[in-house]
Amino acid sequence: MPVERRVVLTSALLAIGAGTTAGCTTGQSAEDAPTAHPDTSRTVLAETVGPRTISPTAHAGPGSSTTSPVTEAVEIGHGPRTVPRVALTFHGNGDPALATTLLNLVERAGVQISVLAVGTWLVAHPEMAARVLKGGHDLGNHTMHHKPMRQLDAAEARREISDCSAVLRRTAKHQGQWFRASGTQQTTPLIRAAAAASGYATCVSYDVDGLDWQDPPAATVVKAVLGAVRPGSIVSLHLGHPVTLTALPRILSELAARRLEPVTLTALLR
Repeated sequence: MPVERRVVLTSALLAIGAGTTAGCTTGQSAEDAPTAHPDTSRTVLAETVGPRTISPTAHAGPGSSTTSPVTEAVEIGHGPRTVPRVALTFHGNGDPALATTLLNLVERAGVQISVLAVGTWLVAHPEMAARVLKGGHDLGNHTMHHKPMRQLDAAEARREISDCSAVLRRTAKHQGQWFRASGTQQTTPLIRAAAAASGYATCVSYDVDGLDWQDPPAATVVKAVLGAVRPGSIVSLHLGHPVTLTALPRILSELAARRLEPVTLTALLR
């Protein structure tokens, strides 16, 4: 296991945030809003999750298990509460210039994140797959068209995931280990079965919603994250919103002050 690294953040982070452009178009809409549902019958906390298996034909990428297929993925809402780590996850969509600026920001801070990409975004901007991976970040699947998955039948749900998987294999050479459903915070048996059919053993939910998809003042995003985050948290944020860039330096600075290390999903859940 690699040696723990302490993320040291200074006031330079705040300067970075202050210099971001707030007037860019985002290319995203209110469809980013998650819909919370009480169906958590298959939600598993990371403390209780054993080895996860990926279908041998799934091309899941380096580090994933290929021992046997699964018929229904497991939903995970957070990582272990016993380690001082959190995962910052970003829905991959919107203006690639904003995404690149955000990646540059976290990399200057010595932080790695997880990007769950929408397939149409990677089709329009295939270079972003390599850019994400170049920084050592995780890259995963957030469906092809970002449709509300609870409203899809089984065939449509499978197609949304498998089409994005194909784009990931084309642009990133593997489909990644992680899948996040679109349009809902919690999954259903239908969604989990569709994820497994494409070789994903894990559906990644989250326990902290940064609310940046609403484009509120940056202080609202900061409060939403810092008011709820704790060891093991999985934080949901977005690449395509200028407010995220404004809020992120303060979030990173405060996480460092609390000795909570931002890591990838792979590092949090391994």
